[in-house]
Amino acid sequence: MFAPEIDVCIDFLKSRRDGIDDQSRQKLMTLFSLMQQIKVQGNDELRSVWIEAPRGGIRKFGSYGHSKREGMVSTREEYRQMWLDYYPGKTKWYRVTTSKYGDDHYFYLNSDLIFTLNNSKVIHDDPTDLAKEIHAFLDGLLAHVILEVDNLRKDPVGWNAYLQKYLSYNLRFGKIKRETLWKVYGDDAVRFDHQVGKRRTSRLRKYISEFGKPEFPHILAVMTADDYFRYCEIAYDANEYFKGKRKKMTSREKYTAMADGRDYGLRETRGDTEEAFRDWYYGGDWRIGHPWEICRGGNSTHISLSVHPEGNGWKLFLAGSSAARVVETVKIAVALFDLGIPFELIQKEEILRMVTGEDYVGIVPEHIVPRYCHGFFPKEDRIIDFMNLYREDEDQIIPEAQWYPPDPVEPENVE
Repeated sequence: MFAPEIDVCIDFLKSRRDGIDDQSRQKLMTLFSLMQQIKVQGNDELRSVWIEAPRGGIRKFGSYGHSKREGMVSTREEYRQMWLDYYPGKTKWYRVTTSKYGDDHYFYLNSDLIFTLNNSKVIHDDPTDLAKEIHAFLDGLLAHVILEVDNLRKDPVGWNAYLQKYLSYNLRFGKIKRETLWKVYGDDAVRFDHQVGKRRTSRLRKYISEFGKPEFPHILAVMTADDYFRYCEIAYDANEYFKGKRKKMTSREKYTAMADGRDYGLRETRGDTEEAFRDWYYGGDWRIGHPWEICRGGNSTHISLSVHPEGNGWKLFLAGSSAARVVETVKIAVALFDLGIPFELIQKEEILRMVTGEDYVGIVPEHIVPRYCHGFFPKEDRIIDFMNLYREDEDQIIPEAQWYPPDPVEPENVE
């Protein structure tokens, strides 16, 4: 099979929800059995092997006439460039993975689940042309895997050395210093250091230095709803979210405008007594809500200012380390620190390294969304921001980045 044919099948199969006919089931079980010759690499009998498919000629890519009719290109030269943009190399790599949980067998290409097979399910023959295409795809996939498993068993060291040398960088894990990225992107770089400024950076360093000292105040003796909204207002004003007449809004009104909204009664809580706040805190359902999301965003792109009981008092926690919000978070942290308000900045050292360009950005394979990827990197690298490698940046980034070796693939001892 050629790479364009594989990609078309992946796009179709990952969204297909109908059944699998008996011939496809047999071919999939043959594939699963073949993968048993590879040592388990994870939970649920996870096994993977890399295959390398040729790009083929431009005719394998599709039809110029169809692309022109669809308005995708105007000339044959544009069509040729589109082909090369999709397939810049003469080959393309795919990771074939199988796993098993209970009676269910799972089959993946890269991160896409393309088949789920349950042995207890009755499957009937399907005589349609579509089924024949799936059979042909599985035959081609089997041929690739048979070849790679055979080569792996004959020479595991050589097979892994080839993988290390030739596996596409957009399928690897790596890391690159943020200040190096800034140099690569030049005028297009988002410079956190410029946005934060020298004074705030210095104050952030001072806060981190002071935080670890025993005499540094960590606890708020009293907490009311009005107190909390005032701390939120400090955060908003530090970022100048409200201008003109809107600056005269009350702190509660500013919270209403900026926060997530699912506060489960916090905005209706009486503001001038700690008893009312305690009643709300301990008696409500706010834990299934988002009262602390003071600057709404996605799961990883919001800013939170949370309150938790600590001893006989309360403690504030500020969090917002995503690249999209880190500058705002630093402005809030410095404003709170300047006013002498006790709080703890979550991931404080990592945030300082981000805004000074001293941290590493983790590079993840193109089929992985660059969020929540912490588990892919060693803890000692302290990586909390992630990116994909884009082809237009490859020539500059590849030599500047540090690349982790691909996970070795080992043959199982099969008699």
